Amino acid sequence: MTGAKSVNPARQTTKNMRTSLKDLLQKLGVNRVLSAYETNPWMHYDEDQGITCSAEVRMGPSCTDLEAEIQFLYDDPEAAHKSNPQQIMVMRAVPTMGDLWAPKTMHVQGKHLSETLGGWEEKGCNFFLACVQALQMGELPNIEELVKKELPDDDDAKGGRGRIGRKSPKVNSSALLGMKK
Repeated sequence: MTGAKSVNPARQTTKNMRTSLKDLLQKLGVNRVLSAYETNPWMHYDEDQGITCSAEVRMGPSCTDLEAEIQFLYDDPEAAHKSNPQQIMVMRAVPTMGDLWAPKTMHVQGKHLSETLGGWEEKGCNFFLACVQALQMGELPNIEELVKKELPDDDDAKGGRGRIGRKSPKVNSSALLGMKK
């Protein structure tokens, strides 16, 4: 096809998740609307592993941006993977039209998933909420397990739907010609 424009499926879904601030906050585990500079934190310390996990949702100073972030802080800096604290996830959302909000960017374990993962907005909210639920139960979230469960790549989930050129489609030639059997 000449002139056809290739569309990144991750970019295509950005328009799909526009919701009220209250609904977005509920998807992130916050049961109230945040005001400017306000934050909703969660934290758990695992003494055996020497790791503190913190998660928070915070509203910006002019109520025009919202961030959800998860970090691990290691007692022993040698145990830290690359940095201490280690940023597990950060997602930023902004108001769009009227009273609607939409996630705009998301990084998980240093990867910019909002550029590559289809449906990343909903998946990101689910991942964040799963981490918060683990913290509320007094556990460190198992990040690797939650990434596999909540942030599946489109190749892994649903048989790779959304990728162009993987399989040849089965075409019924009589249907194309408008013929009846």
